[in-house]
Amino acid sequence: MSLGESTTETPAPKPLFEPSPTPRMPASEIFLIILAMVLVFGGFYMMGLAFSVPEWAFWLFGGGIIVDAIGFWVAFGIIPSREK
Repeated sequence: MSLGESTTETPAPKPLFEPSPTPRMPASEIFLIILAMVLVFGGFYMMGLAFSVPEWAFWLFGGGIIVDAIGFWVAFGIIPSREK
């Protein structure tokens, strides 16, 4: 074969979309992530609200800390420990 000739063989085209080697995230895990976000930000809101309601300040701030703790527990305790 000389330099001017072209080959008739073309390499096999690569697939446009290859399947991902990692599985998709299940809907229950997405729900848990959204729940954790709502709990954490809701706890921050409760703690901030405590400064505008002096008669309930202790209970709102304490409740906010508890809600934050539950939200962080869901985010860093429950979600990673689930079996894949």
